[in-house]
Amino acid sequence: MKVIIFILLLVFRLWMATLAKHGDMYNNWDWGETAVKSGPQRVYELPKEAWPHSRPNQPAGSILLYMASFRLNSKVDYLIKTINLKVTWFPSRVVWWWEDHGQLVSIKLPSILADFAIAWAILALGKLYGVPVMSKKIALIYLINPALWYNSSFWGQTDSLVASLALWSIIFLFQRRLSWSAIFLGLSLATKASWLPILPLYVVWWLRHHLPKLYLLALAPLIVIGLFLPFHFHGDLPLWLYNLYSQRILPGESNFATVSAFNLWHLVFGQRLVPDSFWSVNLIGAVVCGLIVAYAMVALWRRATPQKFLYWNLVIFMSVFLFASRMHERYLYPAFGLLSALGLFSSWVGGGYLVLSLTYMLNMYYGWWAPSLPQVMAWYTPTFTKMVSGVNLAVWAYVVKQRKTN
Repeated sequence: MKVIIFILLLVFRLWMATLAKHGDMYNNWDWGETAVKSGPQRVYELPKEAWPHSRPNQPAGSILLYMASFRLNSKVDYLIKTINLKVTWFPSRVVWWWEDHGQLVSIKLPSILADFAIAWAILALGKLYGVPVMSKKIALIYLINPALWYNSSFWGQTDSLVASLALWSIIFLFQRRLSWSAIFLGLSLATKASWLPILPLYVVWWLRHHLPKLYLLALAPLIVIGLFLPFHFHGDLPLWLYNLYSQRILPGESNFATVSAFNLWHLVFGQRLVPDSFWSVNLIGAVVCGLIVAYAMVALWRRATPQKFLYWNLVIFMSVFLFASRMHERYLYPAFGLLSALGLFSSWVGGGYLVLSLTYMLNMYYGWWAPSLPQVMAWYTPTFTKMVSGVNLAVWAYVVKQRKTN
């Protein structure tokens, strides 16, 4: 792809970043600002009352990113104002623009750049397996997909960042650069636990292909622990981490069967907020996902090829989104990077990618309602949202059906 296309897509994303501010951005900025001004040691220790919105419930990697965003905003603000004072012809409106939009651009920039890191990963995979022309087309499709830039640039979520680190970890794995693979896996997990389902298949791949160097896989948890060290305040570190993950990071803030996700539980319960303990939804989801993961591990052990590795990870991520409880509308995001990578090997991917892009966009809009479009919002009747959930399940069935062709 020509450089000019990348520049235009980047400028478009930066512009999109200035148009909306989701409530999560207030949280992220508070966490980063507090960590910079007060030091990171007490970020996870401060009581709920100390936070204007909510306590930090994301891993250390995310907090470090928010700290970097806060510092970036401050540095750029200082630089612009200094130039404005010393250079007479410098337009003051730049100062005003940054004062109005600098926070949003700074906090969303890592996710915006991650979009391009994913495109780069697709190009690298295409080069590795001798399909560079196809990879350029798929990377461009990824970058122009409205559902994906809506997530990263308009909303400002970190799903693209976590995905970019995990996808590069997979590429390094295929390249046999095992240390880098484990490091990037650790960085992804330390930023958000979204790609945690990758671990079982990761271990299977490692056992099948790199058993003598299995010890290198320990770099992943070491990276996670290392990034938490600046935040550790007191007490035994392993116990502190266990309590932090089990009580705050992994449970999330909502214990409902589904948290706006158009999945099986939305198909069953509709738009009602049903606790995930009802009908033992959490247990049913865990058992179903566990069985699917076990099947995928056995299948990958029998035939551990790059295509199979990508395919079974796709099946697992889609299954978790559709059958596990407490799923947010954004949690289908990993499927798009994996589908893009699989598109280098399989022709069946295109239809599923297109349909999921549409349902994912519809689902994210349902989770936020931005921008306000009353005519579109009127579509979201209980029947309509259940239909979208049914389409997602149909795509999952279609993907599962392709297991013999991959």
